[in-house]
Amino acid sequence: KTETIGVCSDQRMAAQAEDFASLRNTPAWLLVFFNNLFCGCAGFSIVLPTLWPYLRQMHSNTFFLAFVVAAYSVGEGLGGLVVGRLYTRHLAHPKALLLGNMVIGFGAALVFSLAPLFGDRYGPIVVLVCRFLSGFDNGGRQTIEQTFVGQFVPKQHLTTVGSRLGSCAVTGIMLGPAFGAPLQAIRFTVPGLGLFIDGNNAPGLVLCVACLINIFITAKYFNPHASGHVPSHHADLTSDTTTPINLGPKPLPLGVFTCYAAFFAVNLFMASVETITPVVCQRLLGWGPCEDSSTCAYEPSQTYVNVLMTTGGLMSLLMSLIMAFWLGAKVFGSEELVICVSLLVYVASNLMNMDWFGTLPAWRFVASYLLSTFLGGMMRGPSVALLSQIVGDHPQGPYMGTLFAVGALPRIVGPLIFVQLLDWPAPLSDADFPNVYDGPLPRTWLLYGSQVVIFAAILPLLLATRGPIRAHLAQAREHSSPGAVPNALRTPLLDHQETDVVAVV
Repeated sequence: KTETIGVCSDQRMAAQAEDFASLRNTPAWLLVFFNNLFCGCAGFSIVLPTLWPYLRQMHSNTFFLAFVVAAYSVGEGLGGLVVGRLYTRHLAHPKALLLGNMVIGFGAALVFSLAPLFGDRYGPIVVLVCRFLSGFDNGGRQTIEQTFVGQFVPKQHLTTVGSRLGSCAVTGIMLGPAFGAPLQAIRFTVPGLGLFIDGNNAPGLVLCVACLINIFITAKYFNPHASGHVPSHHADLTSDTTTPINLGPKPLPLGVFTCYAAFFAVNLFMASVETITPVVCQRLLGWGPCEDSSTCAYEPSQTYVNVLMTTGGLMSLLMSLIMAFWLGAKVFGSEELVICVSLLVYVASNLMNMDWFGTLPAWRFVASYLLSTFLGGMMRGPSVALLSQIVGDHPQGPYMGTLFAVGALPRIVGPLIFVQLLDWPAPLSDADFPNVYDGPLPRTWLLYGSQVVIFAAILPLLLATRGPIRAHLAQAREHSSPGAVPNALRTPLLDHQETDVVAVV
């Protein structure tokens, strides 16, 4: 019994001794997560710009492109659900589950690059399946890592750590296209395979390298057993070998639903910014690349969309850094209010984007875009941190998996719906932007007005549930006895007799 108590005490002290407020003293396992998220997001953004040229090379069409884009988010949602439940059953093996997911991602990236070998008939289908599996890897990996963070990071540091993870993601997304740009100059044939490597499938090979880096870093430096982070097997908590120690009140269903709604709003905003902004700029403002670059001269307006989205990415990164190194620690206990501020920003920016009198000035569209990308970046970290607090010491895997599945939903259906909402209102006139767009001048009131309704509807939900959520968290604190070993740190070494002794100690 004394030996068992010592094991649990060592585990507990290992987690408590880690410094989550200092970047210099960040635990090694968290640095591994930072690397994984950066490489994963960089690989995603490297592939995405060349996805349509790659499919067009295999004589596919834009209708199939929509399914390929959606397949990634479908895989991401399914990966979160499946792996979240697997992790709950195998809490002592986060490393094995992470590596298994990464192997799937590596295989998908490799076969993605080989798709032309399957011919024009089956090549696009191979691309579709590979994008689904890449999304599955990403959803499962983030679910495991976020669950692990929720188990071992103190509640007051969850928003800070979540924001630092978000900073790595934004940085990877921003730098991905920069890594991919030189690949457009690649032209060579693989001897013996007859596979031609160019700027369309070379990004898939870079994604393979990113997956290999993640696998190597995780295998070498992520050692939860050696560092004392050995979660118990929740499925065994009621067996003959162990019993639960003061798990506290069950997660509040209303609070969980509120977090899901907030996370849905974050991803709806992201889907709108990423997918419909270039379309609006092209059709409404005449910004964008030429339809045929060989027949038109260079004009500065051809780069305006890239400049706008790059600036928006920098604004998001700036807010992520502010949350990670200053504001994150200050919002503990006020997560709902921070989410409400972000929702108000979403409402205001979408109101600014509505063509109230049939026109939308460029300055107003740019101002709303920069406002939303900066202040809207506050919302993701507090949403995940609040859910982790509500779940408490109960198994977090299924909740985190469902969270990422909910977040994938607007990115699956959003791109298709956004285009329809832009086209449905009858145009007041036609646009004629030489070499860029020639057709009906779109109305934006339905596209952005519908988002105003959704974001505004979530606001009263957050305000109404703040009281019950705070009461639930206070009750959870009251049920946490100072001497109890936290559920995340318990091991199957404890039996019924030893449990009472450890609880007293």
